[in-house]
Amino acid sequence: MPTLLRWILLLLRQAWRHWLKGLRISGLGLGLLCSAATWAQDHITERGWLEDPAGRLSWPAVAMQPTQPYEGVLSQGFGAGIIWLRLRIDPQAKAPGSREADRLVLRIRPVYLDNIQVFDPLVPGGAAGITGDHQHPRGQAFEGLDFLLPIARGEVPRDIWLRLQSTSTRQIAIQALNAEDLQRLTQTQQLAFALYIGVILIFMVWGLVYWLFSREQVIGAFGIKQAAALIYALSSLGYTRAYWPADWPAHWLDETTSLFSMLAVSAAIYFHLVLIREFDPHPWMAYLQRLLLALLPVKLVLLFVADLPLLALRINMIEVLVGPIVFFVSVLLARGWAHAAVPRRPILGRTAVVGFYALLLLILLVASLPGLGLARGGEIALYLVQAHGLLTAFLILLMLQYRVHVQQKQQRDTALALERSQLQAKQDREVREEQEKLLTMLAHELKTPLATMHMRLDHSAPGSREIRHAIRDMNAVIERCQQTTQLGDRQLQAQMALVDLVSVLRDAASSCTEPDRVKMVMPSQLTLHTDRQLLFIALSNLLENACKYSSPQSPIQIKLVTNAAQARIEVSNMPGQAGWPDADKLFGKYYRSPHARRQAGTGLGLYLVNNLMQVLRGHIAYCPDEQYVRFALSLPLTNRDS
Repeated sequence: MPTLLRWILLLLRQAWRHWLKGLRISGLGLGLLCSAATWAQDHITERGWLEDPAGRLSWPAVAMQPTQPYEGVLSQGFGAGIIWLRLRIDPQAKAPGSREADRLVLRIRPVYLDNIQVFDPLVPGGAAGITGDHQHPRGQAFEGLDFLLPIARGEVPRDIWLRLQSTSTRQIAIQALNAEDLQRLTQTQQLAFALYIGVILIFMVWGLVYWLFSREQVIGAFGIKQAAALIYALSSLGYTRAYWPADWPAHWLDETTSLFSMLAVSAAIYFHLVLIREFDPHPWMAYLQRLLLALLPVKLVLLFVADLPLLALRINMIEVLVGPIVFFVSVLLARGWAHAAVPRRPILGRTAVVGFYALLLLILLVASLPGLGLARGGEIALYLVQAHGLLTAFLILLMLQYRVHVQQKQQRDTALALERSQLQAKQDREVREEQEKLLTMLAHELKTPLATMHMRLDHSAPGSREIRHAIRDMNAVIERCQQTTQLGDRQLQAQMALVDLVSVLRDAASSCTEPDRVKMVMPSQLTLHTDRQLLFIALSNLLENACKYSSPQSPIQIKLVTNAAQARIEVSNMPGQAGWPDADKLFGKYYRSPHARRQAGTGLGLYLVNNLMQVLRGHIAYCPDEQYVRFALSLPLTNRDS
């Protein structure tokens, strides 16, 4: 118990260290962004929006329409309609020390929005500029990780309008900043994004390198998931846009961002499918997981063949919402922890796995609901998908580290058990060898005096018959012990030859202690391929048991019958004082019936017969009836036997 407690404390200490590292990096990034946001003075004092479902309204017409007020980030989900945003610009709300007096810059996020047009009453004709990932980044007035459009500061507050059209989720955050604030905020953002990209890259390299050494599918799937998350992060955070070559078409930028988004979601689904497979999920839940993964080619066809990017991206976002629910229910109903066999049980505990997927479900629900327009999003919601990737990576890394720790412990326990088993087997072998040497020595030392006693015995002296009987019993005990030892050492090997079975039965009957009691029913001749000596030993043991434990002076019956496949030898006798043997134990080594212990014996006879029949490729069965104790030996016949 103290060892287990130390391991748990060590694991918690390692997990806490990883969490502190992650929290430091995440906290540093969020702290930098939040502090930069407090430094930057936003000149937008009022926000409103309306939707043009048909997309036919012009700027003058929209300016006459009432708008719905909103604050922070607008989240309207997927849709084909046009979103118009009214922004009140206050030129007097400027930060102290600002040196830029005549121009502001609109900072628009995220960078996967398609087309954004700006209309400003201070610009002749109203069109102040256009941006989006349908526009080539090299043709923009400002280049950076965000969409940046310059507008005039003006002298008095005024309303400007933005026309948003996008096949991706219509989430948009806008700020109007002076140049100094924009520069400071951009530098802080680049630092935070670089920290995020670095952490994701470390996780990816760790997963792929670990997979190269372990070749575990779940580790490889984790590395693939992190690689897809890294590529999507480079696109969604603006790095792909910032370094997009001037001679590459702008529409490729939009398509690659959509493609990377779909690959990231499907790679995450594949990882969870592989991980949950270890917990033996219900077949229906495993089918639903495979169905989610099978949506990848459907999304690709909709994006590149059917030219329906809006539908493809909507399916992708629904997967982000539905996937965690399927994963959570899968582990909740998983059957792996109910297996009785310890090797088949999952390495991770049920509480830890269910708790992890419950937290994952919560994170992804918060991330996906604003993207679908089902909940209001804030500043953090724009980067919650990236935060989800980072937090789940930390959680998964902790799970995998714990999993590896348990696997290594199981391997150590298995190796220790194997070492103990080998040591025990070696000790048993040494003890058995010593016993065999002792038995061989005793058999030699006992047989010589017994032979001398038998030769010097006066057959006419009183009690000589009983003495001869006792000497024969002692010789039989010694002989059976030697035969059992030889059988255990595989010294008794079958030498197959054509044998007259009738002759073997007669010899066995004549050599038993009471041959006059033996009654035989058998054909005049029957030959088969077997080992005569081993078969004779088996028959002699059966007949000795019958003579010893049957009712005195009762007949012992031997019956030989054949069919096309085998010869069957039945030895029957009426039970004596020893009674009926225990059918479940009678072929066990050293088994003797409680009432049979009054007579000399070793309990090896039937054990020896059973093993000899296996060597002869035959079979022994105990098949009594209401009157007789009966044993049946079955030997196979070949085409040459007759």
